[in-house]
Amino acid sequence: MTANNNLTQLTLPALRGVMGDWLYYTCLMTLEQVAARVRFAEELHPNRPLSELIQRTLDQGRGKKIAHYLRTQPERLFNSLVVATYEGEPHWYSISHVQSTRPGRQPPPLTTETLEQVGFLSLRGDEQLFALDGQHRLAGIKRAVQGTEEGGPQQERVSVIFVAHEPTPRGLQRVRRLFTTLNKNAKTVAKRDIIALDEDDVMAICVRRLIEEEELFDEHRLAFVARTNVPPTNTVCLTTICSLYDVLQVLFTKSSFDLRRGRAALRSERPPEEQLDVYFEHARTYVRLLRDRFPELQEFFSSKDTEPVVRKYRGSHGGSALFRPIGLDIFTHVISRLTSRMSLQDAVELATKLPRCLSEEPYEQLMWNPNNQVMVNSHKVLLREILSYMVGVNSARYPISKLLDQYVRTTGKPSLPRSVV
Repeated sequence: MTANNNLTQLTLPALRGVMGDWLYYTCLMTLEQVAARVRFAEELHPNRPLSELIQRTLDQGRGKKIAHYLRTQPERLFNSLVVATYEGEPHWYSISHVQSTRPGRQPPPLTTETLEQVGFLSLRGDEQLFALDGQHRLAGIKRAVQGTEEGGPQQERVSVIFVAHEPTPRGLQRVRRLFTTLNKNAKTVAKRDIIALDEDDVMAICVRRLIEEEELFDEHRLAFVARTNVPPTNTVCLTTICSLYDVLQVLFTKSSFDLRRGRAALRSERPPEEQLDVYFEHARTYVRLLRDRFPELQEFFSSKDTEPVVRKYRGSHGGSALFRPIGLDIFTHVISRLTSRMSLQDAVELATKLPRCLSEEPYEQLMWNPNNQVMVNSHKVLLREILSYMVGVNSARYPISKLLDQYVRTTGKPSLPRSVV
């Protein structure tokens, strides 16, 4: 693909550095400049075999989300894009002298090495530029600047790191390695960090408020660990912060209430404060209903010393499904479905009629292996649908005949559990 002939020369403020055997330039570019000049690898090499493409599949939906973020989030900020460049004649101009504009105030002495690292990178306009790291951000940038009104984000600046690329077999291998290194070493933000820090994620905000404002969840009743499951050595907590986050996500996306929204929106778009209050009250009402309507949870929350209660309802003997994160998740799914027909309070009340002892059906073999005395997590959907069937709200995708067939094949039992309604 040929370069865009409409592009003119561009001079960018830059820092020059060396790491390993890479010489790189960190520059500032406006979003408009990035959108116009930086391309995806597939646009540059449309006829190369897949083994030579420096391109991962772009999630167009993610690009839309990033564009929405750029247009609507006042506190927006990006980390650096990494861009490979070849052809053209990029030229580096270092600063040879620095002088203060204020009379009588001179900068401290600067070494030659420091002066050589600060300067400008000039692009003639015929360079080929493609993103090695940040392709989803690039997709979002390209969408965000299209048709953006004056005062939009197009003139805001983002950091761009340029590295040189030679379109030779060795150069392709070298830049492919850099691409995979940048991407395979990048880690998504852990859920525990989202819960602790995220100011846009509705579930994270509500989990923090439940911990801070609701007496039900203090440090002795909720495990502050990085995983969903409660550590086997923990004999005092009901569940974990990650499990509570998952419960609220089901509640906010599946139950019928005015602010029901999709998971992606709840994670990335902070609603107005008055709406956040509604989400929080919905969450608080739900956990209080669980406490008040289920006897084992009432026993747990009313006890100052929770260890005897936890040992009673969670252990090698099995216990209550509600003392397992997967059980809380499944019950929240079932209760949320019921809210399409009744209030949240009535839905919780009806759910109390469901069996909860792991040694009883339908939990044997679907959630609890009585022979090995271990949890089973591979039949979560089937168990959820059977419990839903028992309260009369199984989904159309799981008619009784399908449920019976899967239940018989999984457990060996001849018939479905008895309905409770």
